[in-house]
Amino acid sequence: MQTANHNDGHDDEGLQAPQKLVAAFSQLPRERIFIPRTVDEAVLREARRKLAKSESPKFPWRRLIPHFAMAAALVALLAYGFIRNGSRSLAPVFAREDLNHDGRVDILDAFALARQLKAGPVSGPGRDINGDGVGDERDVETIAAQAVRLEKRGPS
Repeated sequence: MQTANHNDGHDDEGLQAPQKLVAAFSQLPRERIFIPRTVDEAVLREARRKLAKSESPKFPWRRLIPHFAMAAALVALLAYGFIRNGSRSLAPVFAREDLNHDGRVDILDAFALARQLKAGPVSGPGRDINGDGVGDERDVETIAAQAVRLEKRGPS
C-alpha cells in the first residue's frame, strides 16, 4: 500500500499566491542570510517542546464513570423517595400525644407526662391532651388508653 507523499511538489501546481504577497517577496533581497546552526537547533527544540505539550494525554473520563453512576443512583433514589412521600414535608411530624417525639404514641409518652406531673404542676396547652383545660392524671390516662388501643383488623 502506497501513501501519497505531500512533499513531491506536484499537488501545489494549481495554487496561486495573492499578487501583493508575490510582489512583497519579489522586493526582498536575493542574498542568502547566514543562520547559525545553534539557532536552528534552538528553534527545533522549542517547536518540539510546544508540539509535545499539545499531544499531552486527554482527561481520563472513563475513570469518572463509576462516580457519575453513583451520583445518578443517589438522585434517582432521592427522587423516588420524594415522589413516594408525595406532598408530605421532609420534616418529621409528631402527634400532640407523642411527648418524647419518637414518632409513636406509646406507654412511654404516658410515663413521661406522669413524671412531669409528679415533679410539679404542668402548664401549657401541649400537656392538656383530653382538652379539659388542665394537665393532670386524666391526660396520662388518655395517652395510656390511646397507646394500648387495639384496632379491629377484620374477622377473626
